[in-house]
Amino acid sequence: IPRDRSGLGSTLFLADIKTGKEKKFQLVFPEDVDPEAGKISGGSPIGRALMGKQEGDEVIISLPDQKIEYEVIRVNTIHDNLEGDKKTSI
Repeated sequence: IPRDRSGLGSTLFLADIKTGKEKKFQLVFPEDVDPEAGKISGGSPIGRALMGKQEGDEVIISLPDQKIEYEVIRVNTIHDNLEGDKKTSI
């Protein structure tokens, strides 16, 4: 799992390029999917579009009725999340 770009377990913070509205997605295993909470599978169309992205990248997410362009504001990888857990548990 990469440390410098999104992968399984990553949380991505995005901004809609047209509206500036922010959105958060977490890439999870299929059994943990919860679209209402922003937890999506890496194998889904949105998940595939977000895999391998870094801060500053642009992402086009194709939905059945529209395409939305986002800019990646921040990526927290699984490594960042694990390091944060270690800091809080010491």
